[in-house]
Amino acid sequence: GFFLGNGFSDIVDFNKIQNPQFVGSWGASDEDLFNQADIELSKLHKGDKPFLSFIFSSSNHDPFEIPSGKITPLAYSTAQLALYDSKELLRHQAIQYADYALGKFIDQAKKQPYWQDTIFIIVADHDARALGNDLVPIKNFHIPGVILNSGNKHLSDERIVSQIDLAPTLLSLMGVTNDSPMIGRDLNNTQVKGRAMMQYADNFAYMTDENVTILQPQKPPVNFDYSLKKKKLEPKAINAKLAEIALAHALWGSLAYENQWYSSKTE
Repeated sequence: GFFLGNGFSDIVDFNKIQNPQFVGSWGASDEDLFNQADIELSKLHKGDKPFLSFIFSSSNHDPFEIPSGKITPLAYSTAQLALYDSKELLRHQAIQYADYALGKFIDQAKKQPYWQDTIFIIVADHDARALGNDLVPIKNFHIPGVILNSGNKHLSDERIVSQIDLAPTLLSLMGVTNDSPMIGRDLNNTQVKGRAMMQYADNFAYMTDENVTILQPQKPPVNFDYSLKKKKLEPKAINAKLAEIALAHALWGSLAYENQWYSSKTE
C-alpha cells in the first residue's frame, strides 16, 4: 500500500521471483532478489520509456538467515570473539553476504545493455542497530550512500547530507528540472550547505555541522553539540532559530499533504 500510494505502478514481490534458491523469514535471499531485478531491468530497458526501479534487500536483517557456502566467515581473534555473542556473529555474516550479493549484481549489471543508460543509487536506512540512551542515537544514522554512473569523476562528499537529498540529486544528474515539493537539496551544487534529519521513535533530530536540535512530543526543543569523532551529544544553550527550522522540517510533509500545498499538474 505504501509503494502504490507513492506512485509505483508495478511491484515484483516474492510470488513473482523466478525459482528462488533460498527462502528465509524475510522471503527470498538477496541473490534471488538481484537475479530477478536483473530480469526486470532488462525488460524495462527494452521499453520506450525512462523508468525508476527500487530494489529493497533484506538479508541483512534479524534473524540473519543466509544461504550456506556463499561466504567465508571472517576469522576473529580470541579477544574479538569475547566481544561477540553468536547472534552478533550471525549479523556479521549477513553483512558479508549482503555485500557479496550486491557486488555480484553490479558485476552482472555491467554486462547488460541497461547499465550504460542507468544511474544507480545504493543507500541504507540506518546502521545495524539504532539503539542507545541518547534522545536520538546520531552515530547509528551515519550510513553509506553510493552513486554509480553519475557521469562525474570519482569523489567523496564529506558534507552532512540526508537521504532526502538523493532524489533531487538524481533528477539533477539526469538533467530533469525539479518542480516538486521535495525539500531535499541538489548535492551537485558544491555550495549547498549540509544538514541531516533523523527520526527515532517519537523524537526528531535536525543536524547542521556539529549542532543538533532534538524535538520531543510535549517538550521544549533541546540543543546539543555533536562530535563526529567522539560520537557524543553534549548539551548546549538552545538555538531558537535552529529549533524553528527543525520544527518546520518535521511538520512540512504532513501539513503539505493535509492542506494540498502542492500539485502534480502544471497550472
